[in-house]
Amino acid sequence: MSKIIVFSKEAFEGRTAEFKNDVRNLEDKGFNDVICSIKVIGAPWVAYYDKNFAGNQRVFEEGEYATLDDKGKFSSLRIVTDDLDNPEIQLFQHPDYQGRSVTLRKETNLHDIAFSDVVSSHKVTGGVWVLYENTNRKGSQFISFPGDEVPSYVPLSFNNVASHVRPLLPKP
Repeated sequence: MSKIIVFSKEAFEGRTAEFKNDVRNLEDKGFNDVICSIKVIGAPWVAYYDKNFAGNQRVFEEGEYATLDDKGKFSSLRIVTDDLDNPEIQLFQHPDYQGRSVTLRKETNLHDIAFSDVVSSHKVTGGVWVLYENTNRKGSQFISFPGDEVPSYVPLSFNNVASHVRPLLPKP
């Protein structure tokens, strides 16, 4: 069974809690803005800076994270239960799905295809995708789920900054 174990201090120390389902408000569980290390077993999880799966976000795949760059900032957690097979995302140069577009099915450094720092909207037709502000999976992240149609990144503070994208992959 998939779960996430959170700790109030780095290196898996301090108070701890285990979750197997989405948590819309970590304040209700006594863990709002205090998570400093994480262990993930099974399916990936998305941690959000704000309650109700809003604000900045970061994906955590199976593994142990003894130190977090954004420790003490998470307010909600969402387990990824979507089908990760057959990933596909269509990126658009302008808001409202206008301008040049490219359809991707695998991890791509957008610099390599002359599409970096121009993406302003997208549609996900398969899989769960992570869009990164910088190349090599660095910087801010935006996680998008199957069926998501995001007509503008302006409200997300992610406009024209996506430089790298990758689908979450199913376990072998």
